[in-house]
Amino acid sequence: MPVPSNEQLIRWQQHLEDALARFADTDLRQATARASASEVHDAAAAYLVRPSKRLLGMAFLHAAHTLAADTDVHPDDLTAIAAALEIRHGAILLHDDIVDGDTTRGGHPTAHHALTAAFGAREATSAALFAGDILAGLAPLPILHASLPAPLRSRLTELFQNTTAHVAAGQTEQLHLDVRQDPKSVTEADILRIHAGQFAPYLLCSIQLAATLTGIDDDALHHITRAGIPLCQGFQVQNDLAGYTELARVLAENANTTETLTLANTSDLARRRRTVLVRAALDRLTGVKKRRLLAYLDGTDDDLIAIVSIIDASGAARHCTGLITDLHAQARARITTDPQLPPAARTALSATWGYMTALYDPASPTSRLYLQVRSDLQATS
Repeated sequence: MPVPSNEQLIRWQQHLEDALARFADTDLRQATARASASEVHDAAAAYLVRPSKRLLGMAFLHAAHTLAADTDVHPDDLTAIAAALEIRHGAILLHDDIVDGDTTRGGHPTAHHALTAAFGAREATSAALFAGDILAGLAPLPILHASLPAPLRSRLTELFQNTTAHVAAGQTEQLHLDVRQDPKSVTEADILRIHAGQFAPYLLCSIQLAATLTGIDDDALHHITRAGIPLCQGFQVQNDLAGYTELARVLAENANTTETLTLANTSDLARRRRTVLVRAALDRLTGVKKRRLLAYLDGTDDDLIAIVSIIDASGAARHCTGLITDLHAQARARITTDPQLPPAARTALSATWGYMTALYDPASPTSRLYLQVRSDLQATS
């Protein structure tokens, strides 16, 4: 079971980028042809072709290689499955941007912002919502069109679609936590439980699809999921912490640049969300500072600069860093010691776990491999 080289990873991502660009210019263009405003296609296509590490698709390709290196699955079919994962991810990001009210993602206008000129401010959000629905509806097509045996295509599509539904339910649970629960009553375990139903199913779906190609049974898939949930929870906490760090940096540099706070993954605190970071700060604060943070979460205090300072002084960020390490250790321990998985599968999954961790870390050289695929970014990278 050879671990993929950087050259292989770069080649796989290039094939994935090409597949997504073709999809945007064929299936997506055909699906949006009825829309008289060409901006609908362009707004949706932007979520497929903009710069990305392709975490979900590349995790699948890495796992498929390490788990099933000796199978006869055609490379084009592997690329097609990876593309389906990225198309669906584009749909959920588009919908997330609507929910969060973001105007930019990765330096580019979000769909509902880009459609304002064509549809007006009142209807642009609705038009963007439908554009996301188009992407979500088309997402399984690359799997269904693959040259795999029909029963295998059916099984892969079933797993794929079930994950889509589970994540949507998980997202609604997050909203309920944010608006209905007293911040003092929300525990860290509550937040991690919700994280297990948000990003975790998407990333674990990449691994499940790769494992399914080897004929692995449902019980083994359950054990893979059980092992991977702490890893994905750790990624979510890491994402929240990175967003807070970026928010603090932006506020320190220019407190008046409020539009910058809507950049993707940087404004959970600005949205008053109940994150592990916020929970950890509440656990460590007392007196006036704790009351101040509670007032902010309740919407009766708007001094975000002061809140960032309070959280920073609480030591909550250090707690999150330690929690990420603990969660990743749990995942490694589960996958390497689970007797229900064959030794070769444990070894392969451990390798993919390590790859995903490196890909998710912006400081890792692995996370920047995609720049070698995107010649259009060389001038700015």
